[in-house]
Amino acid sequence: MQQAKEFRIDIGDVELAVVEWPGEGDPVLLLHATGFHSRCWQEVVKRLPGQHVYAVDLRFHGASGTAGEVDWKLLAQDIRILIEQLDLNRLVGVGHSIGGHLIARAAAALPSRFKQLVLIDPVILSPETYASLHDFVGDIAASDHPVSRRKNRWLDACEMYERFSAKPPFDSWDPRVLRDYCDYALHPADEEGVRQLLCDPMNEACVYLSQAGNEIVHAELPDISTPVTLLRAPPGEMNALDLSSSPTWPDLAAALPRAREILLPHLNHFIPMQDPALVADYIRDAQLDTWQYDESVEAAL
Repeated sequence: MQQAKEFRIDIGDVELAVVEWPGEGDPVLLLHATGFHSRCWQEVVKRLPGQHVYAVDLRFHGASGTAGEVDWKLLAQDIRILIEQLDLNRLVGVGHSIGGHLIARAAAALPSRFKQLVLIDPVILSPETYASLHDFVGDIAASDHPVSRRKNRWLDACEMYERFSAKPPFDSWDPRVLRDYCDYALHPADEEGVRQLLCDPMNEACVYLSQAGNEIVHAELPDISTPVTLLRAPPGEMNALDLSSSPTWPDLAAALPRAREILLPHLNHFIPMQDPALVADYIRDAQLDTWQYDESVEAAL
């Protein structure tokens, strides 16, 4: 794997941490899921040798800043500004979970900058689910959300890895991805030798609770003119205690102008963590334009 470069980019009110793997060809931008960070993509990047790849820590995650209120609109704006600041063109945008939601909205706002999208079980919910969330979030504080009570005092990454390796959903992951997650998930040790999560559990809980109000994404879907590959796990019910279920609206592919859907019944929501080689294959297809949406086929159907 090419040597990674780390840098920070000022997008106005906060700095975002970026990892870049220099290489050839059209650039790839990788956006991670809620609670994770850019280095969770390393096993995918290893399978894209020689390609020019960027991965960013979302605001409130990893080494990026934490200014402002947790708001998906703000996170989507961050990605649009980042793409413009880096002047990325013919971009292959890849997002997992919330990352899929955010890269889709960036593609709707900046269509001329994108070549293809790979959306991996994106958190783009059904209209009915968005409607029900308004009532749900009105009755719960971030401190009451189960995610806010995640263990947040660790000796080191090894303790974290040992705890998670036998615990769902992490026990379904490729162990190398879990190792990368743990190795880059913690702050330096404090005076007591305790290391806390870079993504504070309260911020993570706020991300989940702030999904309400994002139904605006449905109005933006028709503006995504680039071909989209949608990788989906089997449908599942939203459950704060089971984050392995797919949150993706089953009708999402039909709502996109140029999309193909790949259902992966043997995997769960954590597709890039379970099978990084499969994800790399679809990214490579997008870079090479191996798949292009054929409107004549759609018309025939």
